[in-house]
Amino acid sequence: MLAAALKNMQTSFAEDGFVIAQGFFNADMVTEIRQRAEQVLAQRTQVSGNYTNVTKGLEKVDSFFAELMYNGPQVALVQQLLGIKPIPATTSLFTKNNRTEQVNPHSDAKTGAVIWVALDYCSYGNGCLHFLRGSHLRQQEFAYLRPDRPNDLSDHPDKVAAVMKAGDMVLFHSTTVHWSGPNFDGSPRRGFNCFYTGKAG
Repeated sequence: MLAAALKNMQTSFAEDGFVIAQGFFNADMVTEIRQRAEQVLAQRTQVSGNYTNVTKGLEKVDSFFAELMYNGPQVALVQQLLGIKPIPATTSLFTKNNRTEQVNPHSDAKTGAVIWVALDYCSYGNGCLHFLRGSHLRQQEFAYLRPDRPNDLSDHPDKVAAVMKAGDMVLFHSTTVHWSGPNFDGSPRRGFNCFYTGKAG
């Protein structure tokens, strides 16, 4: 990655709390992630009562995801953005098969970073991610938010819709407020994520 591009990403990550790396994963990798994740999903016997569209712990079922979480090309970029070596925690598959299901505004943890890879085209119509720009710098203001409690931030001036193509990757602080709405148009909207702990330098 060119130094200027990296600098821009570091600035966005630090100021906005998130940044999108377009075309980070090629089509072959996207296909492999998608197929392997769908295989794990097909074997799933337990479903979360709150979020039927989230399958966590992919790395516990398929070592491919453990290798990707620990040694994938995103690890070096996460380290450059956080300023310290990230500590891998878990991987997940997010779908929108249940069209009415949504994840309300929330943040994930007090430290660390998350990568979320689009496995399909993600738009407002099928429930793309939304971020609240700069919210990682105002943690107390948004401490009341919970993913299972509805809070409408759709008119907030700092809201940004993360429209992404398959292979695009968004990286965000664990403290950045984010959410996703319903899948209005019913098109596939799958995403793969890795969560990393660690305190930003």
